[in-house]
Amino acid sequence: MTFPTDAKNETASSVDALPTLIYDIVRHRGHWRVLHAGKHSNPHADQQAATTAAILAARQGYTAGRTVLVRLNRTDGQVLELDLAADAHSAEPSV
Repeated sequence: MTFPTDAKNETASSVDALPTLIYDIVRHRGHWRVLHAGKHSNPHADQQAATTAAILAARQGYTAGRTVLVRLNRTDGQVLELDLAADAHSAEPSV
């Protein structure tokens, strides 16, 4: 006896990947903040504090199996992708 194949069952093993979690370190309203999921964090004391907060949040998502991206949006317009494996203190300062 032959059963009809169901295309939905054939693709069930290839689950769509979850969207990438993006953490942008930005200067907003005079303070360094982390922009994630369309919301700005509370202000941080300086760029380094915002960078550290973004990397810590991204590492949590990464540990949970998500794809993450941390970007430093410098005041000179350059955008740098930061490596989660690198120390948060190694981020290039803003200009």
